[in-house]
Amino acid sequence: MKTTACVLALVLTIGICADAAIARAYTTFEKGLEKFSHRQFKESIDVFQKAVEENPQDADAWTFLGRAYMMEDKFPQAIEACTKAIELSPENAQAYTFREFCYFQMRRFPEGLADSEKAIKYYKPNPFEPSLVWALDNRVRACKMLRRPDLIEQDLNVLQTYEILNKAIKHREWARLDDAIKTVDQAIKNMPKNADMWFFRGVVNSNKRDFWNAAADFSNAIRCAPDAWFLYYFRADVYQQLNQNREAVRDLTTIIEAHPRLAAYRFTCETGRIRDQGIRVDEAPITMQDIYYLRAQSNAELGNMREAIEDLSEALKLDPSDTKVLSLRAEFVSESGKDNEAIKDFTEAIRQNPTDWTRYQQRGNAYLKIGKTKEAMDDFTQIIKLNPNDPGSYLIRALALDKNGENEKALQDYSRVIELNPTDDDAYLARAVCLRSLKRYKEALDDLNKAENLNSENKSIVMAEKAKLYVETGQESLARSQTLPLDNALAAKRPNYWLYGSIALGCTIVGTTVLLVRRKRKNKTK
Repeated sequence: MKTTACVLALVLTIGICADAAIARAYTTFEKGLEKFSHRQFKESIDVFQKAVEENPQDADAWTFLGRAYMMEDKFPQAIEACTKAIELSPENAQAYTFREFCYFQMRRFPEGLADSEKAIKYYKPNPFEPSLVWALDNRVRACKMLRRPDLIEQDLNVLQTYEILNKAIKHREWARLDDAIKTVDQAIKNMPKNADMWFFRGVVNSNKRDFWNAAADFSNAIRCAPDAWFLYYFRADVYQQLNQNREAVRDLTTIIEAHPRLAAYRFTCETGRIRDQGIRVDEAPITMQDIYYLRAQSNAELGNMREAIEDLSEALKLDPSDTKVLSLRAEFVSESGKDNEAIKDFTEAIRQNPTDWTRYQQRGNAYLKIGKTKEAMDDFTQIIKLNPNDPGSYLIRALALDKNGENEKALQDYSRVIELNPTDDDAYLARAVCLRSLKRYKEALDDLNKAENLNSENKSIVMAEKAKLYVETGQESLARSQTLPLDNALAAKRPNYWLYGSIALGCTIVGTTVLLVRRKRKNKTK
């Protein structure tokens, strides 16, 4: 068991355990798990000892203190820690598994066999750290040493099926997802009511973005193990991908009502797609505040804004330092017309993380909505200070200036965008609109032509903008030449969705360019 003790994930009896999410502070327990997951066992012992000193009733910390001792071959200390964990949590399968191993190592076979029975009885599903397999494997080895093959016939059959599952896990690690499905299906034939098998199948289907089948697989797993709360998280995730938000809310509510310590750990990057997904690592946990955050997202999609804001407030009670929660609550509050309250949340998020430019943009937009132009421009200027060579930073301020009627200042920022990125067709389009508002028509035409030359898909947008320019300059015939293709399409009654959509976009270019360009910028930098 020692050689396999630090495998793919660390799973608690009450849920799945932890590292720490980017947007919040590490707990002492989570710091210990981070050390342990990096095989820094001696260091993790010190941290787990501190965790149990802080909270002597923390069964999970005692469990992993015992495990860390076990990895250092300190078996008496491991047994003592695991025994304390079992006293606090009598159905703690992992503590029984770790103590079982230590008993066998010390040749205390009766105690080890007794613990193996409890470990098997109380096992919670999780194929990425199969403590059930460890308990069975240790039991089989001990029974062979005791010459009691009669005790392990059933154990061997289960181990053979888990060996098939292990092959499927390897296929997934090698990105052979179809082979993983075929292999785990063989295991399911042997053990059709085993939650581990169905859960793993759901993970692979989620990786394949086959979300309907993933939801069905997770549902089968839940039927096999209805109290394995992390299964509801994975199913809620795929429901969100399918825009089945009522079902997602239902599953997330199930987790919240059960109130496990944590909801999921590791591999969430590869299946879960929650906040900060671009910078999460596989060790990042899904905490209870994440669950509230996810339910808030689904509630917002359903139009339940009051419930969404309440969810985010509950998440902040659990961790006031979580700036992502603060910012989303501020967005929802702002959408509800309470911009002054939203600004307070954005300000707190900035105080906690002053280098996150997105918060300045959000607060600046909120300031604009209540007419505080100076404060808004200060925030947009701060974005430029944080990212002086990012063309998108200047574009944010340019659009705000443009909207506020400060066209000359906006023009300077548009020009800076183009200076930093001469091939940015969106910037040429935005500057052309600004130049037209300043009645600098020739320069506006030049920019429109450049935008079209850089990207032929801008053709209809350019036509719409040129038509407006020609109308303003009294050149009706030229304006007509720009709108003629649309007239022809209408006359022929042939829907030209690309043309209609592009012209509609061109008519609202100022309002939408920021989204298009910012997304493009961030995608490029990633």
